[in-house]
Amino acid sequence: MADSLSSDPRAISYQESKDVAGIKVQGGDLHSLANALEDALLIYPECGIYQRGGYLVEISTIPEKINRQIRRTEDAHVIVPVTSTRLRELGCKYSAWIKYDARTRQDKHIDCPRDIADTLASRNTWRLPVLVAVLGAPTLREDGTIVKNPGYDNATGVYLHCEEWPTMPDTPSLEDAITARKLLEDLVCEFPFTDDAARATWIAALLTALIRWSLPTAPFFGFDAPVMGAGKSLLASLIGLLVNGHEPSAMAQPKDENEARKGILAALLSGDPILLIDNIEYSITGQVLCTIATSKKYRDRFLGQSKMVTVSTAVTFIYTGNNLTARGDVSTRMVMSRLDPGVEHPEERTFQRDDIKSYVIEHRHELVNAALTIIRAYQVAGMPACGLKPFGRFEDWSARVRAPLVWCGTADPCETRNRVESIDPEREQLGELLEAWWCKYADKEVLVRQMIDDCSSGPGGDESNLGDVIHSIAADGSRLSHVRLGRKIGRWEGRVCGGLRIKRATLKQRAQAWKIEQVSIVSLVSLPQCNTENCQTIKSNTREETHTDSLYSPMIKSEIAAACSGLTIRPEELLTKLSAQDITDIESGAMTPDQLRIWAEEFDRERR
Repeated sequence: MADSLSSDPRAISYQESKDVAGIKVQGGDLHSLANALEDALLIYPECGIYQRGGYLVEISTIPEKINRQIRRTEDAHVIVPVTSTRLRELGCKYSAWIKYDARTRQDKHIDCPRDIADTLASRNTWRLPVLVAVLGAPTLREDGTIVKNPGYDNATGVYLHCEEWPTMPDTPSLEDAITARKLLEDLVCEFPFTDDAARATWIAALLTALIRWSLPTAPFFGFDAPVMGAGKSLLASLIGLLVNGHEPSAMAQPKDENEARKGILAALLSGDPILLIDNIEYSITGQVLCTIATSKKYRDRFLGQSKMVTVSTAVTFIYTGNNLTARGDVSTRMVMSRLDPGVEHPEERTFQRDDIKSYVIEHRHELVNAALTIIRAYQVAGMPACGLKPFGRFEDWSARVRAPLVWCGTADPCETRNRVESIDPEREQLGELLEAWWCKYADKEVLVRQMIDDCSSGPGGDESNLGDVIHSIAADGSRLSHVRLGRKIGRWEGRVCGGLRIKRATLKQRAQAWKIEQVSIVSLVSLPQCNTENCQTIKSNTREETHTDSLYSPMIKSEIAAACSGLTIRPEELLTKLSAQDITDIESGAMTPDQLRIWAEEFDRERR
């Protein structure tokens, strides 16, 4: 090889690491040459190339070139795909490429060939490190150990873009956790939370954002108020400032499912740890949201390409708006913090901390360490049981975020779920249909067309109110659509509301018949067959639960008695503390005997 080639610093550095004087390009060896390019990127971690979701990526701070639908600050670190041209540039920077020149009969330097970069980029798997998340503050591994060193962490795949961070106690105690909790509560003490659970929900959102990458699933968080200027968006901003060091990435509420799919996929691909969907005007709903909330991975078509991409759903979703509502399945996947300033002009209020954002930036290390201390202390203590109701699909989140908060003295964030579900428009619509249906037909089998024919007299023509309800569900202009009503009924099949549920019956003239079935755990068990004369009484009774012992099955009585065995609390006392949903969970197995026992012990301690 010519002497000039040996003096090339790229060839020297590559020779030191691979014991060759550069990468010799020759025909018929494309696979090996692509491997050589990957070797060069592996040898120099500072090149910053990773794999994620079936693509090669790097970390950048150019958000305006990624997706205009999402608003980001100029210093936001995001994940961007690596193009073949970028691979060629890095290949030339970190290795020497040599090719024999037949004209001069000597080896000569060349740029990294395009087909080699294309080959490496088009692969589906690589030996390059996997990038899981990009965070601006320390985080905790699943075993409770802290990740705080800036740069890429090989054990977790998390990249930290933060300054040197002060240490926190390795084995914090319950007292340390309580002190940390009080510090975080003091930060937001001037916000008009309606109750302790609303305040706990904000702390839960902060803890979730710090460790979201290690949780397979997590609920959505909502901040709502009856008026503007209550501090909803500011609460979300504080979480972004603590986790990232800057405002969270934000987007407007998507207009439809397709727009939601594109915007959310862009956020997942970019690795935004927090996504704020601000100023919500319509009910929060959508199949994409339901999938993301309860799935560890999300798969969709890459924008502008035919290739599918699979990405992590490790993003903390925060919604803000006035009088938020979540519709349908989304309402079972959300906790909501409500604020109520109780004044006509909340924007005119004065506070002790006039510039709370500057305060958060100044005390960021202390506040983040406080949040991590709560989680770490709970794990050091052995993760003791707190007697919490199960939160299906979010078990890991309950164990690593919700339980530590309750353990150190906060209210249960999931207490806010009662309001989320009670204001769900779809749940309200289903309840109205079930009540009116029961009043009209009781448990008789009925066809969708028959229901529409019976209501053809128009709204208000039936004392059972069924006509009004069906018009609100199935109206298509001036007529009622049996297709629309049938789809709704089929979607709501088996869903319990007010002690009733829809059940599929027999086929009549090749058409599906439906009927209403009573659920035995509420007062509807003792109701007479309904008719229009006693309909109003039934509507009142369906909203009331009873704990009369005769209403429970032998299995329920046995489970309750076993849970109270050896305790001072009696089975009938425990029953008075259980809701209809609790009994349903026991019957279905969602609440295990061990969980029921923990709950009974908790109530027993309170009783004593």
